Amino acid sequence: MENEEELQAKANRYEIDANIVLANLHKIKPYDTKLKALDFEGKEVEIVLPKGVKIHRVSDYLFKKARRLRQKFENLHIERDSLKEKIAFYERLKQTIEESNSCSEIEMLVPKRGRSSAKKEKSEFETFWIEDFKIFVGRNSTENQKLLKVAKANDIWMHIKDMPSAHCIIKTNKQQIPQRVLEQAAKLCVDFSVTYAGDYLVDYTQRKNVTPKEGSNVLYVKYNTIAVKK
Repeated sequence: MENEEELQAKANRYEIDANIVLANLHKIKPYDTKLKALDFEGKEVEIVLPKGVKIHRVSDYLFKKARRLRQKFENLHIERDSLKEKIAFYERLKQTIEESNSCSEIEMLVPKRGRSSAKKEKSEFETFWIEDFKIFVGRNSTENQKLLKVAKANDIWMHIKDMPSAHCIIKTNKQQIPQRVLEQAAKLCVDFSVTYAGDYLVDYTQRKNVTPKEGSNVLYVKYNTIAVKK
């Protein structure tokens, strides 16, 4: 990832150059490729003029470059946090695979290639299959919010009770979900949310009973609870 200090320094440089160009616009000839002038501290500077940009538009061009870099700088920490959360997710996946007691548990975590390739679809969420029911798991807060938006009213939503956790969605396709599938999905929810052994409670309800609040926080009603031991 790019360095915040370097991005900010580049943005500052573009902004200063834009102001110098604006102050010396009357000196620049249409054929000039560079501008030699004094900056606002009295030091001589040389600014390379962008090719293909009309002289009277150069300052606007440089201001726009500065604004884009500042926007990138402001969003960089969001991207970094998202990547860190995804790394943590895959570390938990690795831990869960290592702790699996059977091949069937691992197959659930790493779907068979034939099944996934037959679908020929890409998902922005981590996807698992339990007895032909598709399970989506959010790898970070952004994905948790997106899951709530794309889930259908009758899909099943899961979350660990009273603590931050991954959001899980079971695609129902208007079918009744067997209890064993709910229990395995609840285990996925725990496995990809916490690293410590213990007893956890996972609440689940239909997506239509979940009301998104700020960020990935929610309020939900008409729910049931499954106990999971990690």
